[in-house]
Amino acid sequence: MQVKTYRAPTINRALELVKNELGEDALILGNKKVSVSPTENYVEVMAAIDPGNPDPLPPEPPPGLDFQARQELQEIKSFLSLLISSKDYFSRLQMQEPLAEVYHSLLVRGLDEKHCYVLLKSALTQPQEAALGKRQVVEGFCRELLARIKFARPFHNLTPTASDPCTFSFLGPTGVGKTTSLAKLAAYLKIKRSLEVGIISIDSYRIGAVSQLGTYAEILDIPFEAVQSQREFQLVRQKFKHHDLVLVDTSGRNYLRRSHVDELKELFGKNRNLHHFLVLSATAKDNDLKQTIRHFDSIPLHSFIFTKIDETLTIGSVINQLLRFSCPISYLGTGQQVPEDMELASPRRLLSFLFPAKNGDSGKN
Repeated sequence: MQVKTYRAPTINRALELVKNELGEDALILGNKKVSVSPTENYVEVMAAIDPGNPDPLPPEPPPGLDFQARQELQEIKSFLSLLISSKDYFSRLQMQEPLAEVYHSLLVRGLDEKHCYVLLKSALTQPQEAALGKRQVVEGFCRELLARIKFARPFHNLTPTASDPCTFSFLGPTGVGKTTSLAKLAAYLKIKRSLEVGIISIDSYRIGAVSQLGTYAEILDIPFEAVQSQREFQLVRQKFKHHDLVLVDTSGRNYLRRSHVDELKELFGKNRNLHHFLVLSATAKDNDLKQTIRHFDSIPLHSFIFTKIDETLTIGSVINQLLRFSCPISYLGTGQQVPEDMELASPRRLLSFLFPAKNGDSGKN
């Protein structure tokens, strides 16, 4: 690939130079304004052209390559193909100030570059003669984003049966706030919804967590049982069969190890009317979140709960997972107060994190 740099008094003149020398298929790699003196400046544009066939994509990995590495490589190949097929749009993305401003602000907030690019491209498919306004760009992006994200309302239309009470487990890595999230929702369901709730703990690794949950249950006057086996779990579910629903706390483990997920799956067995929340921290690294979710692919997840929303400025890592995986989002943990700091996830609330000038809403389900 041939890369050249062009300098001109204005951006239009620089693009004209690129077009004259490299042609219509030139790819704009970047641009910047350079100040020589208080009264003298110019625009510098870096452009490239492939003189022959496009650079070949990376070869297929050898058969023995790790599954995770193959997935990562496939994502890279997919994004490269997208860029090669969208040269004109990429140039426009770099050159139009409002569009470039939104694009880079989303990247700063942690949104994956590929998702950001695809959403903006989908939102603004028609060529624009006039310069795009920032509001138009933001509205188009938000429309495309929300069309790809699912939201769940888990405690509406509960359907318990005589033998299988509606049961919701809280799964997730250590330290993400599963026990606190369960306590917040138990208090809401008991006090605000007037539902009969039972709590089960199968956390055999953290004695303190069992004690903490038992204290919450006592304060709320909710029956509480701790179990350590599949048989005990089934027996206690039967004990709570006349309750409206049962909430289950689980061990915090390193779920980047798939074997720990398999142990959970075995413990739950084939119980019916059992739904699983995957609780994740919004402060976790994007790639760690992605791999953790992938390791839960053998358990049918009901929805995500993201905690520690108030402790991060890069909410994009949360949005990335909602775009990568088909699982919906149900709740957001926004602090340590029980039960106040747990709110129902909504389109408007998610957008308020990406574009803070907007006012978010909150609520319970």
